[in-house]
Amino acid sequence: MTSKVGRLVARRIDDAHGYDASKPDRRVREVAQRMVAIVQAMNRDQMEACHAELNAFFRMVPFSEAIPVAVEIELKWPHHIETLPEANQRLDLIRKGGEYAMIFGPEKIENVLACLEEIEAGQ
Repeated sequence: MTSKVGRLVARRIDDAHGYDASKPDRRVREVAQRMVAIVQAMNRDQMEACHAELNAFFRMVPFSEAIPVAVEIELKWPHHIETLPEANQRLDLIRKGGEYAMIFGPEKIENVLACLEEIEAGQ
């Protein structure tokens, strides 16, 4: 999730939802940071009890901003993030990006990323 490919996929997900990760909203970032602190303070029972709220968080917050929360959940309770449909859909896209990264060498990925950046700059 925190690799260059993972961030690229997260940015694409956010673009599709109308959030420009290159110009982050301070309020959104602060909400995500508060959620990281909340998740860090939770135990597994509390995390399970607020399943619906966590799912709503991942539905409403751009994924590039929510990645630190996903990492904290994974550290606290491995694979629990997969039970949150909103987060899991986005993670599936990042996993697919990771699979492509394993197929192609680092140079090829750098070339593709450079081409994508040129295309984005021209838009």
